Amino acid sequence: MPDYIFKTYIDGGREYYEYTDAADREQTIKKDFPFPESLMELLYMDTQELEAITKKMDKALLAFYQSGAKDDLQVVAAGLDELASRHVYFELLRLDWTERLKAAERVTPKEYLRLLPHKKISHIYSNIDTMQRQIISLIAHALDMDGEKKSVSEKMVAYYNAEGNDTLYTFQFQPQPVNFEVIDRRIFAEVLYPKDIYDLIDHHIRECVKREVRMRVCKNCLRYFAVTGKASTEYCDRICDSKGRTCREIGAINTWTQRKQGDEVFKEYRREYKKRFARINAGKLTKSVFYAWSEEARKKKEDCDNGTITPEDFSRWLKES
Repeated sequence: MPDYIFKTYIDGGREYYEYTDAADREQTIKKDFPFPESLMELLYMDTQELEAITKKMDKALLAFYQSGAKDDLQVVAAGLDELASRHVYFELLRLDWTERLKAAERVTPKEYLRLLPHKKISHIYSNIDTMQRQIISLIAHALDMDGEKKSVSEKMVAYYNAEGNDTLYTFQFQPQPVNFEVIDRRIFAEVLYPKDIYDLIDHHIRECVKREVRMRVCKNCLRYFAVTGKASTEYCDRICDSKGRTCREIGAINTWTQRKQGDEVFKEYRREYKKRFARINAGKLTKSVFYAWSEEARKKKEDCDNGTITPEDFSRWLKES
């Protein structure tokens, strides 16, 4: 039995993680996120970055088999820390392998490979890359709210009847180490005690299916996201540009721009605005006069938008002001 504890559960639309600190077994760390944020983050994680980290760890493990040098184990430990900083699922890997690294200092070289199986590390990125494709396929067939208008159960049956035996392209559910228990004397929930990160992935996929979480492809980044609010939501909350703006913010700007492109009064207002602003640079109009006009024009535009004055009246005012 491991010395550490790692468990996860879902309550009130949030996913919770509780685990012991790898450096201090007396300290319990608690984290929570909106469900199913962790799964969706893993779904689009850059596996090439994972490959670079795990290959370095794998090389160090192979060297350790030959040398028994602690420096090689430190490289592995650094890689575990790097992975854990990228995603909460990897905290479990870090806890497990931290114990293994400590134990490796107390065993004979013959036991190195059994205790520290390098393939468990080297295969991480390829396994997750495969699972990403499998999960996207499952979402497209069963959870995409813009897909076939059937129940999630009906779509899951159809999908797994047709493609369930394809172990390479279809996600394969496995038995789960779960319990049903009281948490912090206030929550009663199903609790997962995962053996590895693949249990975490499996658990959260099945929870999405059980809870019939609605998914949709974001109109900006073209990635799936969970629609937890209005059914009309078309953009996700992922940060999508160097300015830190989200797809939802970009979507609002695009929608506003498209709407105004068809607004002839607005176009006329913008033309007059730009013309007067150019006069400032040419020295033909003072800033104070321009800003006074701009403020009055903004109010007139609001009057036009809410119907207090007609578009014709606003257009006439622009020409005569």
